[in-house]
Amino acid sequence: MGTDLFGRATDTQATLPGAPAPGRDFAIAGAAAVLLGGIVSLLLGQDRNWDLRNYHLYNAYAWLEGRIGFDLAPAQLQSYFTPLLDVPYFLLVRHAGAEWAGLALGAWHGLNFVLVALVAVRLLGHETRPQRVALWIALAGCTSAAFLSELGNTMGDNTTAVFVLVALLLCWPVHARPVRDGWLLVAGVCLGTAVALKLTNAIYAVGLGAALLAQPARHRPVRSFVLLSASASAAFLVVAGSWHWALWSAFGNPLFPQFNAWFGAPLAQSIGVADAQWGPRHLGELLTWPLVFTIDPVRVGTSPLPQAIWAALYVAAAAVLVRMLAGARGARGRWRAASDETRFIFVFFIVSFIAWMLVFNIHRYLVVLELLAPLLLWCMLRPRWPRLARWAVMLTAAVSLLGWNTWGHAPWSERDFTVQQPDVSAVPTSATVLLVGGEPLAWMVPFLPEQWRYVAAASNFPESSAYRRRVLALMRASGGHGFAILPAHIDRQAAHATRIDATARRLGLDSCQELGWVAARVKRVSVARDAAGRCRLAANRPGSSESLALDQATAAQAVQSLRAYGLELDAESCRFMDARIGAEARPYQWCRVSVVRG
Repeated sequence: MGTDLFGRATDTQATLPGAPAPGRDFAIAGAAAVLLGGIVSLLLGQDRNWDLRNYHLYNAYAWLEGRIGFDLAPAQLQSYFTPLLDVPYFLLVRHAGAEWAGLALGAWHGLNFVLVALVAVRLLGHETRPQRVALWIALAGCTSAAFLSELGNTMGDNTTAVFVLVALLLCWPVHARPVRDGWLLVAGVCLGTAVALKLTNAIYAVGLGAALLAQPARHRPVRSFVLLSASASAAFLVVAGSWHWALWSAFGNPLFPQFNAWFGAPLAQSIGVADAQWGPRHLGELLTWPLVFTIDPVRVGTSPLPQAIWAALYVAAAAVLVRMLAGARGARGRWRAASDETRFIFVFFIVSFIAWMLVFNIHRYLVVLELLAPLLLWCMLRPRWPRLARWAVMLTAAVSLLGWNTWGHAPWSERDFTVQQPDVSAVPTSATVLLVGGEPLAWMVPFLPEQWRYVAAASNFPESSAYRRRVLALMRASGGHGFAILPAHIDRQAAHATRIDATARRLGLDSCQELGWVAARVKRVSVARDAAGRCRLAANRPGSSESLALDQATAAQAVQSLRAYGLELDAESCRFMDARIGAEARPYQWCRVSVVRG
């Protein structure tokens, strides 16, 4: 019996794996969490986040159809992110429907509750009722602002968190003996898979490696580190090696276009990977960064995700550090006396956070750490301030839950994705279609003719002069004529009416009389007839004139942008086409483009 880093009594037997073993209540809670994740995902609606509209659908489609050297960056810079994570969603949407895909994603994300609870049971074996405390802590972890924002969506951080947490559990040391080599190898497979599916998980690989190396000699830290690293590297090569080799073969950069400063692929500028707009701006912010982005969430993301857990962790850590330094002679001894489990989880957490600060500073990449954050807050406060620990965990969870913000969902509809087809008879078989501007448009490509070549222009892709010459060459190869897809602005009142119409039909209210009953009770909608003579709900006063002016401005901007490529967009030829994600309108403009003569 001894004391850990926080002055808490430790017992070797209480920290052994399987003691206490998860019981029936634990299993029921885990199953309920998985089911609830799926149900909440369905209640939120169909995922339509920016990344899905830009590359999650397109990348899976392009990989399955072998379009890597055929199209040219239609999903902008993100066209060449590893597509394997997006393939299950794409196949489910195509063969089962978006609702089943949303249900499956939400249920999978619910597994994170189970894994965080298992971590908590390991760390809280000294508690009177460790399983009950662990379940409440896991519930608080799943109120993470980042986790809630991605529940049931395709952005991938919640999805790959499952692999990271499994790896954490498998290579977590036991006080009396080192982790078995077999468990380390399996942990490495999970970790390598997580990084292969989403490269941002590399911060957790750094954290796990550091946590293993920080263990005492009896745990064979160097051997453990080598085994984990070797199996993680092998898993990465198996899962993503063929994709990165394909990029190398096609463009001369296995991470194209990222890190092109190292590889010099001709079609992209010389860039790194970090986005300079995020992160601390001076030393003061560097030292207080958790407080800064708690107060101002947009410092770490385009969508504010309200939370208080990082400020609470920062203050709690400062309090613990002060207590340790108050008896400076014993501070180092307290760290050495800390249980192996405590040292492991804290090193993993701190090093992963530092790696995140050095490379990304984008909030949603912190999903794994935010899931574990209430547990660490509890461990820091519970030994000296038990009542404060309970209130701190509850209040920080409430802040995220009440401020729940998502990346966007659309109402469900009978058709998951709808894209009106241009007049194919007037389009050459080998047509080149430009996706112009920085708006996400590539989600439509899987639903347009596959024989056309889709190319991004004036997008967020770091184009080189060689890229622009390639675009011009492709257009000339198509006979000097092609087409462009431009975003069209959404008539908000019409979109509101469309959502109400979709909801009414899903409730079985589809006759003219029933829709009239709905219109009488909902503002700004009325019953109209479509081209087939069927009744539908439409806006009373559509704002078409305002939308038309915005669309004309978009076309004028595209004219200017394409001149840099030696191309001319005919703004007078633009026609408006219908497209929808679920019941949400996402229209586009279809315009003619030609090579400038002379």
